[in-house]
Amino acid sequence: MPQISVIVPVYQAEAYLDSCIQSILSQTFTDWELILVDDGSPDRSGAMCDAYACRDHRIQVLHQTNQGQAAARNHGLTRAKGRWICFVDSDDLVHPQMLQRLYQAVQEGNARMSMCFMWEAPQISPEFFEVGEPSWDVLPMDEQTLLILHDQDEYPGWVACAKLISRELVEAYPFREGRVYEDNEAVCRWIYQAGSLALVQDKLYFYRTNPDSTTKKAFSEKRLDYLWALESILTFWGSVGYVQLRQRFLDRYAEAAASCILGARQYLGRPDLARKTARSARRFLRREKLRLTKPQFELLFDAAHPRLIRLYWPAEACLRTLRGGGIRALVGKLARRNRKGDGT
Repeated sequence: MPQISVIVPVYQAEAYLDSCIQSILSQTFTDWELILVDDGSPDRSGAMCDAYACRDHRIQVLHQTNQGQAAARNHGLTRAKGRWICFVDSDDLVHPQMLQRLYQAVQEGNARMSMCFMWEAPQISPEFFEVGEPSWDVLPMDEQTLLILHDQDEYPGWVACAKLISRELVEAYPFREGRVYEDNEAVCRWIYQAGSLALVQDKLYFYRTNPDSTTKKAFSEKRLDYLWALESILTFWGSVGYVQLRQRFLDRYAEAAASCILGARQYLGRPDLARKTARSARRFLRREKLRLTKPQFELLFDAAHPRLIRLYWPAEACLRTLRGGGIRALVGKLARRNRKGDGT
C-alpha cells in the first residue's frame, strides 16, 4: 500500500497536464500513487491521463461526467489507498522534493498535517527549483498561532494544495460538491482537527496564476460561493470559540459581501440578485449574532443602498457634531450651512 495518494482533478488541462504529471513522476519520494480524475474534460486531457496510466502502474485514472473540482477530489479520495493525501491542481506543478519534505515533516514532527509555501506566477522560474536545507516548525493550531499566521498572510486554511494531510481528516469532512471555493470551507476544519501543523519553510508548490480560472475571471454568479465559504468559516470558528479569528474573517466577509452586491448590480445587471445577496448577508449576521464595526457597516450599507447612502453621510456628520459638542454645536453647524446655501 502506498504511503501517499496524490489526487489531481483534471479539466481542460491539456496545455499544462504534462508538466504537472512529470513533476509528480520526478519526486525523490517514490512510495506514492497518483489518481487522475478526468472530470468530463472536453479536450485531450482524459486521453493524456490514460496514456500515462499505461506507462506507470502507480497511476490510475478515473473518468466521470463533469461535476466540478470538489466532486472530482472526493471521487479520487474514495479510491485512494494511502494513509496521507496530497492534492495537486492540474495546471500547477511541484518541486521534486515536495513529497519527501512534507512526509519527513509529519513523521519527525509527529503531526497530522504538513504544509509548504507556494510560488505564485503565470510561468515557472528556474529559481523555483533552488531550495535550501530541509527545515520545518511544528505549530499548534490554537487561535493565537492562527491569528499570527493570518496577519502575516500565511494562514494555512485557504487551499487544499501544498499540503500533506492525514487521510482521516479529509474523510471526516470532504469537499462540498457543487460549490467553488470549496477548499476554503473545508481546510479550516482539517487544520483545527489536526491540532498541529508541520510548516515547511520552502516554496515547493508552483501555483500557476491563471486569468481564466474560476476564481480569477471577471465577476460571475459563481463568485457568490465565496460568501458561502466565508459564512461556513465564520460559523465554524465561532463554534470552537475562536472569537478573535472570527472577527478577522468578519472583515473579509464584509468586503466580500459588498463586492458581490456591487458585482451583481454593475457587472451582471442584476439588481434583484444584489438585493437578494444583501438580504442573505443581513440574515446570516443576525443568525450568528455578529456585530459589524462601523466601517464594516458603512461598507455594506454603501453597496446595498447607493441612494440612501447620500442621506446617511450628512446624518452621520450631524451625529458626530452632536456627540462632540452637543445641541449648541449642531445648531451652529446647521446655521453656517444655511448661510452658505443662501450665498451669504
